[in-house]
Amino acid sequence: MKRHPVFGMDALNAVAGLPADIADTVVHHHEYLDGSGYPHGLNGGEISDLVRTLTIADIFAALIERRPYKPPLSGEKAYQVLLDMGPKLDKDLVREFRGISRITIEAAKELSKAGA
Repeated sequence: MKRHPVFGMDALNAVAGLPADIADTVVHHHEYLDGSGYPHGLNGGEISDLVRTLTIADIFAALIERRPYKPPLSGEKAYQVLLDMGPKLDKDLVREFRGISRITIEAAKELSKAGA
C-alpha cells in the first residue's frame, strides 16, 4: 500500500508533457511536514504548497467516504482529525480548508437527498 505513490509516478512517466507539479503531487501526497510520511520522508520546505493542499484534501476525502473497512466520519469529525494531526499538516492550509470542507459536506448532503 505504501508504494502506491511510486507506482502512480511510474505510470505518469509515460505521459509526455506532464507538468512537474502534477507528478510531484502524485508521488508526494502522503508526505507530512514532520517527515513521518512516505515514500521519501520529506519534511517542511521540501513539500510544495500544492502537495500540502492535496494531502489535506486526500485525508479529508478518505475520512468522509464510505469504505469497505469503515463507516464514513461526519465532516466535523473529519475536520477535527485534520486539526489533531498537528505538525504533520500545514495549520494555515488546514484552517483555510475548513470553508472548502463545509461546501463539500453540504454538496454531499444535497446529493444524498436527491438520490434518496
